[in-house]
Amino acid sequence: MSAVIPPFGDAPLTIHNLRAPAALVDGLPHHAADSRSGLVTFDVTIRDGRFHAPTSSEREWDAQGRLALPGFIDMHVHLDKAFTSERTGFSDNGLAGAVELAMADAPNRTVEDIMQRMDRALVRAEQHGTVALRTHLDTFEEPENSPAWIAFGEIQSAWKHRLTLQAVALMALFRVEQDGFDRRCAQIAKRGGVLGGFIGPGSATPERIDRLFLAAARHGLDLDLHVDETTDASADGLSLVVETALRHKFAGRIVAGHCCALAMKDEPEAQALIAGIAEAGIHVVALPLTNGFLQDRKPGRTPRLRGLAPVTELRAAGVNVAFASDNVQDAFYPYGDFDMLDVMRQAQLLGQLEGDPAGWAKACNAGPATAMGVEDGGMIRAGGPADAIIFEATGWTDLFSRTNTARTVLRNGKPLGIETAEAAGIERRRA
Repeated sequence: MSAVIPPFGDAPLTIHNLRAPAALVDGLPHHAADSRSGLVTFDVTIRDGRFHAPTSSEREWDAQGRLALPGFIDMHVHLDKAFTSERTGFSDNGLAGAVELAMADAPNRTVEDIMQRMDRALVRAEQHGTVALRTHLDTFEEPENSPAWIAFGEIQSAWKHRLTLQAVALMALFRVEQDGFDRRCAQIAKRGGVLGGFIGPGSATPERIDRLFLAAARHGLDLDLHVDETTDASADGLSLVVETALRHKFAGRIVAGHCCALAMKDEPEAQALIAGIAEAGIHVVALPLTNGFLQDRKPGRTPRLRGLAPVTELRAAGVNVAFASDNVQDAFYPYGDFDMLDVMRQAQLLGQLEGDPAGWAKACNAGPATAMGVEDGGMIRAGGPADAIIFEATGWTDLFSRTNTARTVLRNGKPLGIETAEAAGIERRRA
């Protein structure tokens, strides 16, 4: 990831002839537009860490049509399990096999172990251009006694000036029936967290979903749920979530992750459910890497299904759709590097989205910013923070075809220094 912008110190810099998706540029006049690619060409001045309308500057640079994107927002990851695949192996029998492998490794996830791997993950994400992440944390214990939550608290504090970090309490749905569930929710709220849950066949009942929503409302918690992570068309977790959200007129944000079964339903049922998702204001995050790896997976058999939520139909109905990394180098997905460009590339392929790459680019920045409530994020906006990625590419084909495209990551208007994740890990081990 070599830099493409020359050093410019603290002086204002005006960049000429930068290209970006039209929908992701706000308040900056453009002087050329390409309707086929969805890209506009514009000039911008970086001053005091923020983007401004172009002015004459002591330092100027001609980007010559290089492609820029706002800082990535990766809204569904699992930092507590990242980089454990060498310990766990990976599943050859779909989601159930991955869960078994991950559960067997859970005793190895001490606070120090989790902190080291979280640190490594965040260094990689930052170097690739991510500015905000939301991680799901396995919450077997109450947060105050959970190694994952304790580690996250330390990491969140250490990284507070570098990345915006949010945490979701990922729990089995039966927890809502336990006496201590309200206490769990209070601890999640105290830590600024989000209430999560795994909602799938065999666990989702109307009574449990109702209790989940009522607890979230009592404690002022948003919801971010794993929903119908299966190719079983009969899965009804998502329909229960939609019905409950509408009945309660839930005021918080609701995110539904995965939603694989929605793609398997017959057209009338799917369209009716999608309309309900839109009416309830539910955000959907699709996970092309992990779902592409795990769904319809059986030993000795080629998969027939893609396992991706029907993102085109969801977006057409007005649903805010996001893409995210999900699992990275663990029992659920043995590859990945917290690089949202890789996620974008795979989403284009699995979803056959190449007809509107500029429109779908929003699913990796502006879309998740809305779903997470990240203010001032996901856009190249006049007056907004100068957080962006400038690629050594001038168009979508170039960007998605070259696996080692050079990029400059701008944070608060400054090119990010190159620091490898391996070096960060060595320094932590020495400390």
